Amino acid sequence: MSSTEEKPVYVIGAGAIGFPLAACLTLAGRSVIAVRSSRSDISSSVVAITMHHNGRPVSVAVKTISLNKLPKLDGIVVIASKSYANKTIADALKEKSVKGPIIVMQNGIGVEQAFIDAGFTNIYRCVLYLTSQSYSEYDFSVTPVRPSPVGIVNGNEFELSSCITKLHTDEFPFCRQPNIHREVWKKTIVNVAFNSICPLLGVDNGIFVRDTSAAQLARELVQECLLLLSKLAIDLDEAELMTQIMTISSRSDGLYISTLQDINTGRPTEIEFLNLEIARIARALSPSLELPKIELLGNMIAAKSQLGLKVK
Repeated sequence: MSSTEEKPVYVIGAGAIGFPLAACLTLAGRSVIAVRSSRSDISSSVVAITMHHNGRPVSVAVKTISLNKLPKLDGIVVIASKSYANKTIADALKEKSVKGPIIVMQNGIGVEQAFIDAGFTNIYRCVLYLTSQSYSEYDFSVTPVRPSPVGIVNGNEFELSSCITKLHTDEFPFCRQPNIHREVWKKTIVNVAFNSICPLLGVDNGIFVRDTSAAQLARELVQECLLLLSKLAIDLDEAELMTQIMTISSRSDGLYISTLQDINTGRPTEIEFLNLEIARIARALSPSLELPKIELLGNMIAAKSQLGLKVK
């Protein structure tokens, strides 16, 4: 690569988040490669991604390749896969030459840990405020609720700013977040409501603005989570969390949360990093803290997911 040639962004996990991100970056004229982590048979090629924007489809030619066919990654590495694949991906990257920061673009608690354990030093965390709908393997629409915040796990402000500049587009926006730890917990609790209530009811994200009973159940989950946050000294309150839930519900009315999409298509869910991880953290405290509704709904989603995997 010459000194003037732009280093690519490697988007690992070419699915409902990764492909739309790669398509938006391609449309913006930036160098990007959508890296397939779940398939090992794809040599360097181009696929046509359809993005639905402002009511019309746009076809975008996106470069793609399997992760195992990349000997090195020299540029920003975005982890846009499902969080349950993180250890496998981190182990694979550890065997390659990786020269660039890693941005973990997932929701949930502790999703960056696999990359820390693998010895990567420059790690950033992105909390997604965006709903993606998959119509087929290469056909998507994305609806940003607000710019998705990115913050430092291990790294520096200059590199963080450079990453945001490289990744940001109007269709897939990002912003800097100084206190990413608080933002991770905030969005995780919001996701607990959407990813456990909506799939169990089989409904879209707008349920909380349409149905007071569903909104009350979301409030009860928030209240349980706040019991834990008070022990962890994380400054969040019920009003802020419920406002965020209702805002997302209103702006994504008619759209379906990723966990429901996963269950309906027989794919594993990420509930282990949402309800069940929160319940584990609470139980590990001394004295132990029980979060019965959080854990019950998480276990119900896990059971529903397993049923879907068996009939796939």
